[in-house]
Amino acid sequence: MGIPSRTIRDRLGDRPVFQGALATASDGRLIPVPGGVLIRDGEGFVIGAVGISGDTSAKDEYAAIVGVQASGYKSEPPEPEDNWQGSNL
Repeated sequence: MGIPSRTIRDRLGDRPVFQGALATASDGRLIPVPGGVLIRDGEGFVIGAVGISGDTSAKDEYAAIVGVQASGYKSEPPEPEDNWQGSNL
């Protein structure tokens, strides 16, 4: 969709019926929670994305952002959520 999964969550948060319809229409491939991060090259073009799962969504997103940036690329979002360290399963 060209946007990070955190943005999708934020945009769909007050529309649960629409969110459910999108998940159904995509056969469950749309997961509107943080953890999916865009990879941008030095010119700002999206060249890929990475998604991480296994902990809380905030910690998954943090790991994705750190991994993208450690590879020398820019991530979108550029920073994790403020409270990522305090998120618990």
